[in-house]
Amino acid sequence: MSLVKNEWMKIFSKVSTYIFIAFLLLAALGAAVIDYKLSPDENKDWKQELNADIQEQEKALEAKEISEEEKAAIMEEINYNKQLLADNINPDLNTNWTYMAEWTTSLTSFVTLFVVIVCSSLVSSEFSDGTIKQLLIRPYKRWKILLSKYITSLLFAALLLASLLLFSYLIGIIFFGNGSYSDKIMDPASFEFSPVVVGEYFVDMIIYWIPGFLVITTIAFMLSTLFKNQALAVSISIFILFASSTLNMVIQSFIGKYEWLKFVLFPHLDLRGYISGTIEMFDGATLGFSMGVLGIYYLIFLALTFFFFQKKDITN
Repeated sequence: MSLVKNEWMKIFSKVSTYIFIAFLLLAALGAAVIDYKLSPDENKDWKQELNADIQEQEKALEAKEISEEEKAAIMEEINYNKQLLADNINPDLNTNWTYMAEWTTSLTSFVTLFVVIVCSSLVSSEFSDGTIKQLLIRPYKRWKILLSKYITSLLFAALLLASLLLFSYLIGIIFFGNGSYSDKIMDPASFEFSPVVVGEYFVDMIIYWIPGFLVITTIAFMLSTLFKNQALAVSISIFILFASSTLNMVIQSFIGKYEWLKFVLFPHLDLRGYISGTIEMFDGATLGFSMGVLGIYYLIFLALTFFFFQKKDITN
């Protein structure tokens, strides 16, 4: 714990740490302002408005000059509005929970970026600054020193995520009021009629994001132990982070031809597609399979991290 405490103090001795936290606050505030400006005013009589829309649409169907395509589009709108009424879903609902479900889940990408930057420099910075020898002459085994750094990186990741959630929740209340956890909304990721409970949807989005985030964090930490140059470790980590989505699309396009590609890491990093079932990565893909792949890669990266750090030469 003394080693963890020491590493924690190192992180908070840097100005960049406070900049990251402040940026999350500003990002949450900026997203709330945009949402507030773009969202329509919530109508308390939304049911009456929907019924009025349905009546107008039904009248439009009676027009003689209407084409079959227009009829089909209007019928689709009528059915959609009737389903909203039947499921008691306000299409203009705007609360702190709807704000977090639509915006905060996207802002987690900033948490990933900031944690990758910090993790990829935790060990490499010791080599760049020339402090690695002073660190390793302390009466602790190498693996304990490295473990303390890894634990600190996870604690810092938890702090940034908790900060984003807290900022978003409070800012959401200020701008939109405190809504109900059990309010129903339409699944933002679905193009079909797919109602979800807003609070459950938000919690699921965060939980399903965490495994991929943990693997990315571990990759960045591993690179920090492999490279003595801090700038190189950070650059490669950020490149992998931003290239992962592109690599995922490339792998998806060839996965039908090459079965072994389903065991590559990148298609499994974002599990949030499993929440609504709107994204199917490949035939036979399941949440359990993706979790298993992520777990295997996580253990491999962690083992390589400790192995190379144990063998690393610090004489130069």
